[in-house]
Amino acid sequence: MRFHNLKTADNILAGIEFSLTNVVADSMAGVYGGLVVGKTSNTESSLDGANPHGIITARTENMTISGVSFYNYDFGTAAALGTCSHCFHDAATDSGARTITVSDLFFDDTVVKRIRF
Repeated sequence: MRFHNLKTADNILAGIEFSLTNVVADSMAGVYGGLVVGKTSNTESSLDGANPHGIITARTENMTISGVSFYNYDFGTAAALGTCSHCFHDAATDSGARTITVSDLFFDDTVVKRIRF
C-alpha cells in the first residue's frame, strides 16, 4: 500500500497509522509526498487535550516515508512521527525496533517533537 500526496490535519490519534505492511521491500509500503498538520485554526476543542502523531509506522519492517511536510505539532506531547503501531497500548507485547526509511522530510519550527516512541 502506497499513499501519494497524502493530506491530513486535526487528528485525535494520528494522521495515518500503518498496522502491518506484510513482507515487503524498501520503497514499497509507505507515504510518498504529503502534508501533515497537527492542529489548524479550524479544529474542534477535543484536540486540545490530545497528543497525536502525524504518521504512526507499522509493526513490520521496511516502511518508507519520503517527501512529507509536517506543521503545527506544538501542543501536549504531539509528535510528527511515531513508531510501532499499537505498541503504546498497555496490553502491547511488541516494543518496536523496526527499519523505517525516511527521506526528504520537512518540519516547520512549530514541530516541537519530531519523533515520539
